Amino acid sequence: MTITYDQIAKRAFDIWKKEGAVEGREQDHWVRAETELRQEHLKAQKGKKVSSKDPSMLKPPKAGNV
Repeated sequence: MTITYDQIAKRAFDIWKKEGAVEGREQDHWVRAETELRQEHLKAQKGKKVSSKDPSMLKPPKAGNV
């Protein structure tokens, strides 16, 4: 699963509203939103069966083969 720009933007906006819509903390809200979404994604992946066809399971190329 890829976390999209729109997902982060929506979560950051929700955080902004929840914190009283105070201006000037956009970067803090963005980082917090991205962190929360990544943590949720990792939590959802725990215990998930991964097949050998999953590209994330491929070994990285050996040095010099890039």
